[in-house]
Amino acid sequence: MKIVYITNARLPTEKAHGVQIIKMIEALSGLNNEVVLISPKRIQNEISHKTSVFNFYNVKKVFDHNLVDFLDPYKYRSLMPKFFYRIFSFIVNLLWGIKSARLGSKLNGDFYIFRDNTPFSYLFCAIFSKRCVVEFHDIPPFLSRLIFKIGLMISGKTVCFAVTNKLSEDLFNKLGKIKNLKGIETLHDGVDLKKFKNNKTSKNSTPLLTYCGSLSKSKGIDLIINSAKYINYVDFQIIGGLKEDVDYYEKIVNKKEIKNINFIGQVNYSNVPDLLNKSDILLLPSSAKNNKSKNYTSAMKLFEYMSIGRPIIASNIPSNTEVLENNINCLLFEPDNPESMVEKINTLINDKELNKRISKNSAKLAIKYSWIERSKKMVKRIYIE
Repeated sequence: MKIVYITNARLPTEKAHGVQIIKMIEALSGLNNEVVLISPKRIQNEISHKTSVFNFYNVKKVFDHNLVDFLDPYKYRSLMPKFFYRIFSFIVNLLWGIKSARLGSKLNGDFYIFRDNTPFSYLFCAIFSKRCVVEFHDIPPFLSRLIFKIGLMISGKTVCFAVTNKLSEDLFNKLGKIKNLKGIETLHDGVDLKKFKNNKTSKNSTPLLTYCGSLSKSKGIDLIINSAKYINYVDFQIIGGLKEDVDYYEKIVNKKEIKNINFIGQVNYSNVPDLLNKSDILLLPSSAKNNKSKNYTSAMKLFEYMSIGRPIIASNIPSNTEVLENNINCLLFEPDNPESMVEKINTLINDKELNKRISKNSAKLAIKYSWIERSKKMVKRIYIE
């Protein structure tokens, strides 16, 4: 089959959605499909980003990437008041939708894939009567949701997926009754089992606990800092985050005189498996105070953690417990509660048998969530319609 993936994202990007896009395309290509990625050319400030997606994400050139010259709205963001920039951005997105759909249509794909940030590209492909797939990773803003709804009303050839059960349910309700939309199927994110595997390299004299991801408050970075105050006989390693975020949290840590937290900052994606393998415990401390984090986020790091085969300590929130089970493949703690998190850390350090058992079970579970398995489910669902 020929598959066309259209996105409005800056690629390559240090953000998780870029990894998700490339890994899905790589997996679909691995199923003997011809895949073409269409994305706009955007300004890249980092030298490491001024390269191909194949180099940046360390993937073989098994698909084509059409990097299209197009107006970059972010170039003008600082020059406009917020209200005018929103109007300008809306117009640019509309024009990208028209251009990308035309380019995609000429490729005569068997089906077209979009994420929730490309409503116009989807709408115009729906108008061209293309068979479409839309992946939702959050509930889009009202206007984007309206555009998707119009496209769904036009198209009888669209299949929708969402990355958590709660997101599937809430999005279906918000879209309202649409004759052509029978439901939204849940399709969690995935992992590259070949790259994220257990190499058993952890030989730390002091237990090393690792968090990998962005440094937004919803991800639980403040919780790690507050937990570190109660447990000074372990080391915390935090991978990821923009430089300004790292600087911000390093100042907080220094002010509180916390000595056992090391901020590594952003690293090349290909180096992440090695850093996780050198860890003793992996942390997923997402906050319950943020609705997206609590109910809608299918964290890729969760599946990467599982595949590495290190014990996981995670907050007890729906987006985690859709996949994880307490005392079976992880230890769950009360979200946003540093004492509860420290209690689970101590339990894992002191109970070697529990440590081994949940590590083994999480690695076994990860097999169900490979990108290849995810791609198979997507393709199968499309042709049921």
